[in-house]
Amino acid sequence: MIEIEFQNEKDARNLMKIMKRHFKYIDQHMIIERKKDEGIFLSLKSEIELSMVKKSLSDFILQIKADDWASDTLQMQYYFMDELEQRCILEVMHSLIDGEREGFIPFTKEIKIKESLENSMDNFLKETSMCFSFDSFVRFRLKEFLEKLDQYIALSIDEYKMEQDYQVFIDALRHTLIDKNAKIQCIHVFIDLEIQFFDADYREITQQELMMLYEKRNFSNKPFYIDPYSLGPLLALAPKIIYIYTEDREQAIVRTITNIFEERVQLMDKDDFFHRVMTQWETK
Repeated sequence: MIEIEFQNEKDARNLMKIMKRHFKYIDQHMIIERKKDEGIFLSLKSEIELSMVKKSLSDFILQIKADDWASDTLQMQYYFMDELEQRCILEVMHSLIDGEREGFIPFTKEIKIKESLENSMDNFLKETSMCFSFDSFVRFRLKEFLEKLDQYIALSIDEYKMEQDYQVFIDALRHTLIDKNAKIQCIHVFIDLEIQFFDADYREITQQELMMLYEKRNFSNKPFYIDPYSLGPLLALAPKIIYIYTEDREQAIVRTITNIFEERVQLMDKDDFFHRVMTQWETK
């Protein structure tokens, strides 16, 4: 028999839900009971492998309690009181913990938060009896984990602020296009090791020509830098159609152009560019 004591019933029920999700037929062996002068206990009445308990506890901590602890930190330490902002930061935090943001992997791989939790749980479950307090486990065994969680919270806040700044940047540049007439019908943008621009006849637009197109005065009052060799000419020309040829549609410049010009952008493979150029030459 295993008994886990909690300070509140919500935590006990959340862990029970996770255990039911992982293990079929376990619900008939679990009960939540309040013992007088003691606390709330999640009791498992049959023999259950420790690995099952460990898996459920790990998911409970990473998926539920980490959010509770991080929300408290966001309010008390960083003064994020808005629930929507908190949810956005928590989403960033989970994407970092799960390794979904490649740019942060060099930072997060050194924190090793999941390994810390696994080690703490392994050591604790080897030493403890099958009756223990979850809150005591957190207080005495998860100090390192909570420190690492604080590191993730700080990284998540930085990334959230960067995303907010990026959205302001995108919105401002979209706004410059609202009343701007298109100076050309289309432009071809070839992105490989560098970015190259071609007109409707696939003639390359030189850097000197790009600089002449760049309307610096239109962006002098903006609190951000506009690259005169990429975004600047596109914003100046405001083409009705932008053909982008690339093998990596997730790279920053591709996403930025797409976010600014939205439905004007058509993403193509690099081979499409060479095929179109050959077709253009053959028709001449």
